[in-house]
Amino acid sequence: MKVIFIDFDGVLNTEKYVRSCAEFGLIIDPSKMALLKQIIDATDAKIVLSTSWREHWDEEPQNCDNIGIEINNIFEQYGLHIFGKTPILNSCREDEIAEWLKINPQVTNFVVLDDRFLDSEIIREHFVKTSGYSRGLDETSVDKAIEILNS
Repeated sequence: MKVIFIDFDGVLNTEKYVRSCAEFGLIIDPSKMALLKQIIDATDAKIVLSTSWREHWDEEPQNCDNIGIEINNIFEQYGLHIFGKTPILNSCREDEIAEWLKINPQVTNFVVLDDRFLDSEIIREHFVKTSGYSRGLDETSVDKAIEILNS
């Protein structure tokens, strides 16, 4: 099984898009969702939330709060399904990803999409740093993620 560990802020949204919405709450740029779908279509990878927004989401839809429901709705609009989320260990994101991988040995390959630099031995060769809150996920990041997942 291939997995995409995904952050939201700075990956699936940008400052420009968020400002254009003039809303508070979960805001995901549709153009970034289309890019994420390109990765899924090319790799058949599963989505695992590593974003801090994951605290609102649960595998059981009835256990999601309003933001978690919104997350599901947005992903469903693009025909995408969230497979799981990393545990909340109150430590660094790298440790949370490593723990998820440890309890899911069926993973054959993975990529981490994040706008913050994550560096650990287990992640280093699987990491794609997006351009951050200025541009988020872009074609270059998509190509690199596909290359990593299909290697």
